[in-house]
Amino acid sequence: MLQDSPLTFTLTYELTAKVLVARWLPGVFAEDLHPAFEEIVAVAKEAANCRYWLLDLRERSEPATFQTWFGGLLSREVVRELGKPVFVACLANEASRAEIESIATEARLRQQAQDEFYPYFFSNEAAARDWLAYYQEHDSPPPPQPPGQ
Repeated sequence: MLQDSPLTFTLTYELTAKVLVARWLPGVFAEDLHPAFEEIVAVAKEAANCRYWLLDLRERSEPATFQTWFGGLLSREVVRELGKPVFVACLANEASRAEIESIATEARLRQQAQDEFYPYFFSNEAAARDWLAYYQEHDSPPPPQPPGQ
């Protein structure tokens, strides 16, 4: 299953890995992020309520808008639609590191964990995929996001 938006992102369900992969293309602005999220939820539902996502945000043009988009991830809505828990490995670039490690992001992560929605941030795709594979095998909530992941 593959859906494309040539201006914003690609969305693929990897059947073998049972992971939904969204990759934002270069030049994506904040206003393009929320519609993509709605499409991700719709495709996840089509893919047997896939609860393991890899979101590649490394090519985003506006790192300063990260909190706005991240705050728009409606964890309660997602777990209501897909079941719980939901594990989201986010690949981010160095320009977003300060926002990822901010108190606001930490508070958002704690809030979303209450809904059993677990976004974690990575700079390395192999580590992100290993994390998703681990939680596919183990039915337990992850520990808090380690700094500098």
